[in-house]
Amino acid sequence: MATTFSAVGSPTSSVVAGRYAGALVVLLLALLGYLVFKQLTELVVRDAPDHVFVWCGLLALLAGALSRAKNADLPLFARRGLRACAVFLTLYAALEPFDIPYAAVPLDSPQVLFHSQARWVALGFAVLGWWRPAGAMASALLIWMMRDLQTGLTGFYFSNLDIRNVVEAITLVSLAAGLVGSMRHAPRVSQALALNQDAVARGLLLVFAAAIGGHLGNYFYSGVAKIMLDGGPLSWVLDNRLYDGIPGALEKGTLLTAAFPALTQAEYDLFKALSVPMNFVALIAQLLAVAAPLRRRWLIWITIAYDIFHLSVYLALGLLFWKWIALNTIILTTLLAVKDEQWDKAARLTCLACALVGTAFFHTATLAWYDTPGFTSVYFEAALKNGKRVRIPNAYFLSSSYQVSQGRLWWPGGMEHFNHSIWGSVLHYDDALAGRTCTPPARSMPAEPLYGPPAAVGEYVQAQHRKALQRIDARGRFNYYLVPHHHVPSPFVADPFYRVDKRDIATYFIVNDSVCLSLDHGRLKRRVIMRDETPVYDAVRDRVIGDEHATTPDA
Repeated sequence: MATTFSAVGSPTSSVVAGRYAGALVVLLLALLGYLVFKQLTELVVRDAPDHVFVWCGLLALLAGALSRAKNADLPLFARRGLRACAVFLTLYAALEPFDIPYAAVPLDSPQVLFHSQARWVALGFAVLGWWRPAGAMASALLIWMMRDLQTGLTGFYFSNLDIRNVVEAITLVSLAAGLVGSMRHAPRVSQALALNQDAVARGLLLVFAAAIGGHLGNYFYSGVAKIMLDGGPLSWVLDNRLYDGIPGALEKGTLLTAAFPALTQAEYDLFKALSVPMNFVALIAQLLAVAAPLRRRWLIWITIAYDIFHLSVYLALGLLFWKWIALNTIILTTLLAVKDEQWDKAARLTCLACALVGTAFFHTATLAWYDTPGFTSVYFEAALKNGKRVRIPNAYFLSSSYQVSQGRLWWPGGMEHFNHSIWGSVLHYDDALAGRTCTPPARSMPAEPLYGPPAAVGEYVQAQHRKALQRIDARGRFNYYLVPHHHVPSPFVADPFYRVDKRDIATYFIVNDSVCLSLDHGRLKRRVIMRDETPVYDAVRDRVIGDEHATTPDA
């Protein structure tokens, strides 16, 4: 019968002396292997995307080499954590279609072939991950590569903030489990590296602690970034107005209560009344991320608090960090299988160190901005053959709806526009004041355009329109809501564009409204001070239009 690894915390006297040395070897091997594939993935995405199948071959070799390792042979905490990872990866690969417009590369390129089909391979590996850590590792790395390729495939910046730290953590822990599980079958190597059962179990706990610490760094450095904003150390706590994000959520179509004005107004009034206390609690909770590793129970409670925070943000603004919620759930599943005495000094220090210096290994978010009700709102409109104009919801762009919602596609600049921002989230206090007073910044010279050019936006829309025509039913409709969007469309608000026969679209426009938003009894009130619209795609002639645009002040 196969020997399984013993639980952490019950070493025999013969292995006490070497347990930390062996555990450190496990941690270092895992970090080394993780960093190699991290750098290789980024190298291929940046410099050689058409060689993605060479990367796939190396991944297949690694997965094959680690395939003998089984979750059933691992300590309880590792087994539960890895199976939770497998559940998440299965859900993500099954629900996220990775359906984006391939606007910037030939459709017969290797990276398009990989991106369009690798989802199914990742799904198969994810299911396998329930039994074998190599499956979870291969699935995580495939998803990682697919998401990182999307900037080059679409031609515009594609944020991976929602998924990157999740797949990094899963890659690290599954790679470690695969390595030590495989070494069970190489006793001479295990002996040379002092990898007895107790050392392996302790080493895996250190690896999980490192992954948890890397994730905690996202919260801690987001708190630090709030203190470092240019309005002063206390400017975010005392003067950030989260309630200004509510009209912004109405503008973007994500507010859950949008169809219920009374609830929307009540939420706005509540957030306004509690603005400073809410900011204070949020900041303290983020900064406490570096104290939480000192006690296992503290770590459990603060992880629960972070998930409550993410759910509150969804209810308040329609921003669903479901992947971060899932990672926090994986962390909880793991920690609940660890006893207090097992979360020893080595685990605490490893977790704390990675929270502080994990930026050297992990992608660390620094989420800090001022919310403002005046900003440049970027969206698409469709001109129909009958002359009617209809605003296009971001969800129409499926897996790239996050990209469209952020508006990093085309900003024409100019004297009378607000500075470009993502949905009124500004990094400078002057821009926050400009939005609040509905006064665009004074300029001696027109602001330079950003992103684009419009012809590239036209190619992007052309690719999406062609996809849409392949999916429509007899009425010219297709359901573009069956995607786990990060900026979740409100399910209770009517969508006029959904009912449009997509064959009746004549022209697509990208619109930049410098708009000042407010609430009137829970309903959105818009004051457009500058409108710039650019036709980008003639759907009748299947022709990209270019950079013709019209500017209308005080529309």
